[in-house]
Order: sequence, then structure tokens, then C-alpha cells
Amino acid sequence: MNISFFEDLQDRSLFPLTLTRPAAHLRIGIMTIAGKWIHRLYASSWGFETREYLQPKFPTLQSPADLRISGNTLPTPALVQAVLALTADQALVSSEGQLIAVRSSNSSINASDYTNQVVFSDSFSTVKRPYQIFKWNAQEITLDFDFLTQGRTSIEISATNQIIGKYPIFFEEGAKAECCIFNTQDGPIYIGKNAQVMEGSIIRGPFAMGEGSNVKLGTKIYPGTSLGPYCNVGGELNNVVMHGYSNKGHDGFLGNAVLGEWCNIGADTNCSNLKNTYEEVKVWNYQNERFDKSGEQFCGLIMGDHSKCGINTMFNTGTVVGVGCNIFGAGFPRQFIQDFSWGGAQGIEPHKIPQFEKTAKLVMQRRGKEYTDTDQNIMRYISATFGVG
Repeated sequence: MNISFFEDLQDRSLFPLTLTRPAAHLRIGIMTIAGKWIHRLYASSWGFETREYLQPKFPTLQSPADLRISGNTLPTPALVQAVLALTADQALVSSEGQLIAVRSSNSSINASDYTNQVVFSDSFSTVKRPYQIFKWNAQEITLDFDFLTQGRTSIEISATNQIIGKYPIFFEEGAKAECCIFNTQDGPIYIGKNAQVMEGSIIRGPFAMGEGSNVKLGTKIYPGTSLGPYCNVGGELNNVVMHGYSNKGHDGFLGNAVLGEWCNIGADTNCSNLKNTYEEVKVWNYQNERFDKSGEQFCGLIMGDHSKCGINTMFNTGTVVGVGCNIFGAGFPRQFIQDFSWGGAQGIEPHKIPQFEKTAKLVMQRRGKEYTDTDQNIMRYISATFGVG
């Protein structure tokens, strides 16, 4: 089966996370959204209908698509079955008229352009704002866990660990943990291939960590937390989603947060996830260019790819940090930090491309990755279009 993932290219409501990736490449639970559909539909090939500057890194499907699927829609078992049941020229739509999937050569993303509609009336979720990623992460960990571990057996877990709770725990090949506490009373725990949980760490499920990631000594992790591949974490985390190759390696608190790829949180950085007034948190929306009500009482940090902060940084509730930023200094920086910013509470100036690229190359080299010409073109486009002017 060949799958093409579509999205509303005019909508910027998932920025800064989708400045550098299609919506289908957002990570929630154990896998990306695309990964969930690809595995559940046993796809043989896939592509992305995304923004032009992203196409070289996330190419379109080279052969005709058997299915076109909304890239920010999360699969459920019932939704997967409904998609598989579609016949030629049928479109699956929600009871609110949202296009979910279609078997047609028509390239429209508007449900009204399809006359042969099947209405899916069961509940499902579509990620429309970044904070929904951490909000729904716990349930997605559980769904992904059940799918990925079905019919499989975990490797043996060292007896030096203490395991509490009724939900399962699964270690992939090469995963290691010694002298840790794993509490699965509220959900499962998934430890990816060659990942490591160091001594003295305490983890409550639902929790997932990707291949090659590390939980450092004495880390405290609360439910609803996911680490992508090759992340390093320490200190205290609560309901955090980290995309690949990002670090929060030291003491400090991070809660109700989403970090992109190649981010780094400096030692002793703390991020507020609850206002002193306990009021609803407002979060910057790139689409409306204003702070919108989130409907959430708990909302911490949203950080785009390749952004970093220095030691002892303090982030206020609901802060959004764009792509390619370097934040440092005393005090609270403002709650929206524009892409390619350099500085902090004392003032912001442009994070110039030559300096940014020098750092990005060094960071990626440490992990055996290359800052490619494609990466360069994407980041230069974002800097020129959305960066500090």
C-alpha cells in the first residue's frame, strides 16, 4: 500500500514544530504520526504533501497513492479499520466534516470536494496545536505500546530493578537498567533498543524512550513522558515529549512541554507549567500572530528544532521558543521568542546564520550526523522568512 500524508499548508497553528517537518512527522506516544499509520497499514511506500521548502527532505510519493491520509490525525483501531474499508473514490470524513482519508486521485484536502463520503462517527484526535501533543501523549504511549509489543516478549530485565504496578514493561534488544524503580500502576513503560536508564532513576508510566536514549543518574520522570531516539535527560520531567537528538541532561524541572530535534536545555533550567493564579494558559499562535487561550491549566515550554538555552534559564508558563534560537541570561525571557533569536530577558538580536550553522554542524557531528545542504536550505529559508529581522 502506498500512502500520501496531506496537511493544510496555509495553517501555521502547529509552528514552530512544523516549520521543520510535516505534521505527520510529529512525535506523540512512541512513534511519529506517520509511523503509526505506516505500521498499522503495513505500507510499502509513503510520501508527504508538505511545504515546498521541506520537500527535498520529506519527498512526495513517487508512485500513485492508494490512500491519502490527514497527516495530523491520530489512528485508533476503529479508525484504521474504517480507512482500510474505503473503496475507490470514497472519502472518510468526521461527523464535523473533516477529511480524514481518501482513496482518490483528487488532490483536494476539502471534504466538500468529495461526493462519495463515508462518515466516521467514533471519537478520534487531530493534533491542531503543539500543546495537544503532551496532552494526549499518555494515551498514545499506551496505544503504541499495545501495537508494538503484541505477540512479542521483552528481553530479561535485571533483578536489581524494582517493578511496581499492573501494566507491562518492555525492554527492546540492548536496553539496560540497573537499580531503578519502574512504576506501571497507571500505564506501561517502553525502553527502546540500546537505550539506558541509569541507577537511582524513578519512572512512572505511561513512559517511552526511543533507541539509544539515556536517562541519567537519579532522574525523576512522571507519567505521559516520551523521549525520541538518542535523547539524554536528567533532573525532573513531567508529561514531556522530546523529538530525537535533544537533551535535558541535568537538574531542573521541565513539565507539560514539547521539544523539537537537536534542542538543548542548560543545567538548572526551570520551566513553569502552572500560573501563580492557576488561570488558563495563553500560548502564542503563529497563525493568528497573537496569544490564544489554550484551554489548559498546565502548559510549559514549546521549543522548535535546533534551539538551546544556557544554564539557569527560567521560562515562564506557556513559553514558545522558535527554531534556531540561543537563549541565555538572567530573568524570564518573553513568552514568545521569535525564530533565530539570540539573547534573553535583557534583549534579543538576530541569531545570525553563520554562527547558527557553525554550532549546528558541531552539535550534529557529535552524534555522527551531518548538517546537509538540504538542512542548510531549510534553516536559511526559515531564518529569512520568520527570523528576527
